[in-house]
Amino acid sequence: MELIWNEINAVRLAARGSEQTELEGALPPPQGRSVAEILDCTAEVSVDSCRTEAGKLSIGGRITARLFAADEAGERFAFTSESAFAHSVIGEAIESGMTAAVHARLAQLSVRKATDGRILLSAAVDMEYTVTTTAPLRVLSGVAGVSDMEIKTSSLEHSRRVELGSSMLHLSEELSESGAESVLMHGVVLSVRDTAFENGGVTVGGIAEISILALSAEGEPVQITRSLPFRENVATDGSADEVFASAELRSSSVRALGTEFSLISVEADIELKVFALRRGRLTLPLDAFSPSIDFSCIKRKTELLSHLGGADSAHTLRENLTVPEGLADIFSTVSAQALPILTSKSVRGGEAQIEGVLTTRLIYRSASGRLGTFIEDVPFSLTIAAPPDAVDADIRLFCTASVTGGSARNAQITYNIVVSADHFSIDEVSAVVGLAERSAEDAQEPVPSGLVIHTAEEGATVFDIAKRFRIPSARLIELNPSLSGGVRGGDKVLLLV
Repeated sequence: MELIWNEINAVRLAARGSEQTELEGALPPPQGRSVAEILDCTAEVSVDSCRTEAGKLSIGGRITARLFAADEAGERFAFTSESAFAHSVIGEAIESGMTAAVHARLAQLSVRKATDGRILLSAAVDMEYTVTTTAPLRVLSGVAGVSDMEIKTSSLEHSRRVELGSSMLHLSEELSESGAESVLMHGVVLSVRDTAFENGGVTVGGIAEISILALSAEGEPVQITRSLPFRENVATDGSADEVFASAELRSSSVRALGTEFSLISVEADIELKVFALRRGRLTLPLDAFSPSIDFSCIKRKTELLSHLGGADSAHTLRENLTVPEGLADIFSTVSAQALPILTSKSVRGGEAQIEGVLTTRLIYRSASGRLGTFIEDVPFSLTIAAPPDAVDADIRLFCTASVTGGSARNAQITYNIVVSADHFSIDEVSAVVGLAERSAEDAQEPVPSGLVIHTAEEGATVFDIAKRFRIPSARLIELNPSLSGGVRGGDKVLLLV
């Protein structure tokens, strides 16, 4: 038999899941400085490489930690240190050359000073990975010379993400702030708020949330938060009915221009990308038979991955933190930092339910003038919109926190949480990719001959009945005209075999 093939071009899922890796290591302080006390620590995780090999996905990344500390003389300073990690995911379906995407996020972070003076880092990194292939899938289309071949097919809607264009935006602002002598630490959280076709491209609008820990001229730490809007027109290659955008921070710099100017300079390079959804329909062969030739179908199970778009959403939460027993009361608050940790997610019915914890570190000043610090985990639950047919999503969480009040045993914290979500649907199919001579073990039950009255089973189709009795579907409908509208369970079907 000379088989006729058709090639299906679609994104197919090879592996998808999540794993965690743990890191233990030492962070060296700046040369010539000793750390007597760790006052604050923030960190971020990034993936530098992900490579597919036969049966394995290799991931490499790093944690960048920023610490606020005091030395033996009580002088406060900040420094940045990095720790690299590597992790491997084993998967039989993974092959070299496949496309991999990995989203990494901190699930736990702890920094402490050891008795020997070293600064010890303990962290856990959650990695959500997706491995896909776009290699054409060859499926059966027919058999040359076999005119009575019948193929049962299924038509599926499939969509893929296509990058239309990108642009590097340089954000430069001078913030008015009196009393900031120097900047110790800073963080930038980006969110895309809107997109619009303009001037031959797509204009992307968003917000950059800036959180700064600075020192005053008296050497006292102060927190500064600002929201900076940005808009940029991204030149695109073509247009589409559905577009969405992402914003990624590539570099940032924040510095005080001196108390005499009362200004803080903010510089940031932001990479903007615009994507479109290309939708189409795929026709896949699910089964086949011929009344004149006996064979069995070779089928391959596959999962088709459809990208349904992405969106950022901003959420504001307000919570009270309580000073733990044994610590002094709050005289005045200094700063708050929050690490958002995703604990669970579910996507169904056009909604994504997200639960997590905001691991919050508060720095405050007691009545004696001494700085105190403590950590409290604040649980949160959010609901965001999702496409109706979405079954999963890649979720990334970002957060800035600021103190809005506090005294005695309580502090009021405002959290600005940005949820970045990429939604997916997954269709599991078993497509016919070949034919084989039927073995004795696969032999069909003997087909009765003559006039037969068959009772249709629930869920059966005209194709199923025709294949079972090895008669053309057209002949079956000719004998039973009512079947042209479909088969119902319990229908009496007349057969002349």
